[in-house]
Amino acid sequence: MGIYILLSFVLSNKIQRKDRSKLSALFSSEQFVSSVYMSKRDRRVSKTKKAIYQTFLQLLNDKGYDATTVQDIIDLADVGRSTFYCHYESKELLLDELYRYLFHHLFEREGHFTTEDYLAHIFLHFQKNQDHVTSLLFSKNDYFLRQLHKELEHHVYPMVAGDLQEAYPNIPASYLQHFVVTNFIETLTWWLKKGKSYTEDQVVRFYLDVMEMTSTTPLDN
Repeated sequence: MGIYILLSFVLSNKIQRKDRSKLSALFSSEQFVSSVYMSKRDRRVSKTKKAIYQTFLQLLNDKGYDATTVQDIIDLADVGRSTFYCHYESKELLLDELYRYLFHHLFEREGHFTTEDYLAHIFLHFQKNQDHVTSLLFSKNDYFLRQLHKELEHHVYPMVAGDLQEAYPNIPASYLQHFVVTNFIETLTWWLKKGKSYTEDQVVRFYLDVMEMTSTTPLDN
């Protein structure tokens, strides 16, 4: 239940930028790791898993996923090999758990978001958590990008897809889905790397304007 403490907040119909900033700021590495393991489990087990988790996040940031080994995690977390495998069968399963928690909070919706506010929340979340979330995005890790694609297809695509589907009825929905999601990720990446002079609200507006412009100027069928 402790995991839900991270994003327990009440949203009004119009979320102010400073409110989103406070929300994203809650999601620091230590708070994230602490909340994940505030469970009914034995304190000793929780402490060990928390150490493994914290270490994994640090290594992802410092070395990247592919270069990180289980031995690296064991050494830096100062736990035994048998202890690690008692909790995780592989680093892949550890990564999978990270993504499940990460994406649950990143895309969780409470209250009545406008499309702009919801997308801006996602952008701001990445900006505020560059120690682990954004480093995963920049690493171009295939597994991370596949999972991110799935979440965006489920949560973001339906919010902007209606007009595109009407404008391009002869184009496969799977292509439009790929188009919307890929452009979202590229816009997010551009903003984090080169567009820092713009606010998340401005960049979201850029993205939505391009989507709207695309849907209102269809190609000849």
